[in-house]
Amino acid sequence: MKKTTTLLLGVAVAAIPAFASQKMVKQCKDLGITEIKNCASCHTSKSPKEMSEKDLNEIGKWLLEQKAAKNAKECDVAWLKEYFANKK
Repeated sequence: MKKTTTLLLGVAVAAIPAFASQKMVKQCKDLGITEIKNCASCHTSKSPKEMSEKDLNEIGKWLLEQKAAKNAKECDVAWLKEYFANKK
């Protein structure tokens, strides 16, 4: 029983980053930010296991800069509206 509980807890913890990324993509779609298609819109890694703050592309780096500038606890995908408005 203890092994099963430990295994389930490990799986749940490992799934959190992937869920957060999927949640961010869904938020973008809900906000009408059509340029964000999937996690690779902000990350350079192809594998979700390798995605982190270390493999960001231009969009991901911009979001991280905004997070620091706004002294925010986490990135808000709504900021991407400003990013894409400035790109037009």
